[in-house]
Amino acid sequence: MAPLGEGSDDPVLPDLPRGPLDAARARASFPWKELALFWDGPDMLRFKKSIFSALENDPLFAHPPGSLSLEKYRELNFLRCKRVFEYDFLRVEDLLGSPQRVLALIQCLGMYDWSLATKFFLHTLTFGSAIYSSGSERHFKYLPKIFNMEIFGCFALTEVSHGSNTKAMRTTAHYDPTTEELIIHSPDFEAAKFWVGNMGKTATHAVVFAQLYTPGGRCHGLHPFVVQIRDPKTLLPMPGVMVGDIGKKLGQNGLDNGFAMFHKVRIPRQDLLNRSGDLTPEGTYVTHVKDSRQHFSESLGSLSSGRVAIAGMSVVNLKLAVSIALRFSATRRQFGPTDQEEVPVLEYPMQQWRLLPYLAAAYALDHFSKSLFLDLVELQQGLLRKDRSARQAELGREIHALASAGKPLASWTAQRGIQECREACGGHGYLAMNRLGDLRDDNDPNCTYEGDNNVLLQQTSNYLLGLLVRRDQGGARIESPLKTVDFLEAYPNILGHRFEGSSPEDCLDSSVPLAAYEWLVCYLLRESYQKLNQEKQSGSSDFEARNNCQVYCCRPLALAFLELTVVRRFHEHVHQPHVPPPLRAVLGRLSALYALWALNQHTALLYRGGYFSGEQAGKMVENAILALCAQLKDDAVALVDVIAPPDFILDSPIGRADGEPARGSQAPPFPLLPTLHNDGLKSRPCQTAARMEPCTCTRPHLKRHPNPSLRPQPTRPGLCPVLQAL
Repeated sequence: MAPLGEGSDDPVLPDLPRGPLDAARARASFPWKELALFWDGPDMLRFKKSIFSALENDPLFAHPPGSLSLEKYRELNFLRCKRVFEYDFLRVEDLLGSPQRVLALIQCLGMYDWSLATKFFLHTLTFGSAIYSSGSERHFKYLPKIFNMEIFGCFALTEVSHGSNTKAMRTTAHYDPTTEELIIHSPDFEAAKFWVGNMGKTATHAVVFAQLYTPGGRCHGLHPFVVQIRDPKTLLPMPGVMVGDIGKKLGQNGLDNGFAMFHKVRIPRQDLLNRSGDLTPEGTYVTHVKDSRQHFSESLGSLSSGRVAIAGMSVVNLKLAVSIALRFSATRRQFGPTDQEEVPVLEYPMQQWRLLPYLAAAYALDHFSKSLFLDLVELQQGLLRKDRSARQAELGREIHALASAGKPLASWTAQRGIQECREACGGHGYLAMNRLGDLRDDNDPNCTYEGDNNVLLQQTSNYLLGLLVRRDQGGARIESPLKTVDFLEAYPNILGHRFEGSSPEDCLDSSVPLAAYEWLVCYLLRESYQKLNQEKQSGSSDFEARNNCQVYCCRPLALAFLELTVVRRFHEHVHQPHVPPPLRAVLGRLSALYALWALNQHTALLYRGGYFSGEQAGKMVENAILALCAQLKDDAVALVDVIAPPDFILDSPIGRADGEPARGSQAPPFPLLPTLHNDGLKSRPCQTAARMEPCTCTRPHLKRHPNPSLRPQPTRPGLCPVLQAL
C-alpha cells in the first residue's frame, strides 16, 4: 500500500504547507491523517487525489481571472466535461461494481465547479441510470455511447406548468401499431419540458416522461422514453423538436438548462423504457405491476437516486464553506485582553457557536448521505435481479421516505451554514474571490430541483402515518429493512419517557439526545395522526385534511424523523469497536454536538409535549452545546484538514491550507489555458500551447490567446469561440 504521508515522492496524504495555521494544528488532540484514513479509506483517498491532481495539472481547468460570459462558460464547461471522460475516472462497470467511486467522482468535480459536476452527473447517472434501471437489455446499447460521448443525455420530466405534481405531466406518447412507433407530442406550451439540465445547448438524447396512450385511447400513466432531440454531429434539432436554452440563472451558469417541445415526433416502440410496462407490436399493454401506485413509483424510481445525490452535493457545499470559514477564523485576529494583544476570532465562544455545529453537521450528514447511497445501491441491485419480494418493496418505500426528507435536511442545513460562514468571515466573506457567494448560489437549487423541499417532506410524513395506520387497524408490527422505524414498535411506552439529565455533563454523549429524538418523533407522529383524524371528522376531505396538517405537525415530523436517523447512524458509526482509540473522543464530541444542536431547535416542542420540564432542562442542553464547542475548538482546523480539498480545488484565498490569505489575494495569471482547435464538439487543446511553446501548426485557433507570446494568427475564419477575448 502506498504511504499516506511522508516518505514518498507522491504521498496520498502529503504534509500540509507550513504557515500561520501551524499553531492551530499543533493543538489538535488527534492525528488528522489517521482520521482521513478512517473516514475515507486508503483506496478512496488515492482515487480522490488522482482526480484533484488531474484537474490541477490540466491547463483546461485553470481558473480564469474574472467572470466569463454565459456562452464562453458553457462551452468551456462542455470541453471540461469531455476531458473528464477522457481521463476515464469512471467506467460502465463501476456504476454497480464500485458505487462509492461514482459518488466520489461527482463530489470531487463539485468541489471544483458544480456546473461541471452537474453536467457530468446528469449525463452519466441521471440519464444513464434511468436507461439502465428503467429499461431492459434492448436499451443497453446506449450505455457505451454514453461513456464515449457519442451521445449526450438529459432527463426531461419537469414541464412549464408542472414540477412537483409529476402525475399531471401533459406530454403524450400515442402508439401507432401500423408503424410500431410512438408519437411524442406537446399539446401546448405549458406542456413544454423545462428546466432540463444539458438540454439547452449540448444534449442529443433525452429520457422524456410522457403519458402513454394505447390504441383505443386508454392512458396507462407516466412512462419514460428515449428520444433523440439533436443530431450528434451538427447539434441541430431533430425534425419536430423545438429545443433551446432558458437563459441565465442565479447560479450554476456553466450548466445549460433548456426547454423542448415535441410536434408529433415518432420514435421506435423499442425506445419505451420497459422495466415496469411494455407494448406488444399490436399495441397491447403488458406489465407485471398490478397496482397503479407501484407502477408510478417504479417509473419515477430514478428520482430517489437524484435526491440522494443532491443530499451529498449539499454536504459538499457545507464542507467547503466551513473549511473556508474555520481556517479564516483560526488566523483572523480581532480584539483581545489588551490593545497590544489580539486573539484569533475562533477563540471567542460566539464564533465557536456559530461555526462548529455546522462542522459537526458536515460530518454527520456526510456519513448519512454515503450510507443512504449504499442503501440505494442495494435497492437498485434488487431491481436488476427482478426481486419481487415484500422486503424489496418495503425497502423501496423506506428509501423513498429517507431520500424525500434527506434532501431537504441536507440542502437547508447547507443553505443556513453557508450563510453563517459568509457572515462569520465579515467583509472578506462577501468578496467574490473567496467563493462563499458562489457556494451559496450554487447550493440554492438543491432546495428546489428533484422536488421542492416542503413538498417532499410530505412523502416522509405520509410514510410514517401509514405505518401507524396499519398498526392500529391490523396490528401489524412496525419494522423496516433498514430498521429506521423499528423503535416505533414501542411508540406508546416511549411517549411516557421524560428527560432525566441532572447536569450538562449528562448530555455530552449523543445517546442522550438520541433518546429525546425518539420521544419527539413519537410525539409528533401522535399529534399528526390526531390532527388528521380531527380534520376528517370535521368534514374535511382527505386532500384538505392532509394540507391542514402540514405546517405544525407533518412537516416537523418528517424533519425530526430524518434528524433522528442521521443522529442514530452517526452515533453508531463513531461508537463502533474498530474506531481507532486516538479518534474516539473527537468523533464522540462531533456526534454529541450535532445531536444536541439539532435537538435544541425543537426545544419548544419538547416543553410543550412534557418531555422537558423546568428551566434547567433547556439550560443543560445549551450549556452542553457551549461546552462541546469549547472542547472542539482546538480540533477545528485538523477536522477541516480531513474534509477540505487542495487549495487549487477549494479556490478561496482566505481558506488556504497554509493560512496565508495575503499570498492568495491576487488572482493568478492565466497563461496555462490551451489554444483550442476548431473541431466543433471535438475541440481539443493544441499540445504545443499546453506546453507553453509557440504554436506553429496550421489549424484554426482562438482569435486571442490569453498569453500574448502564444497568440497565433488564425489561418481561416470560423474559429471556435471558446474563451475568446479573455
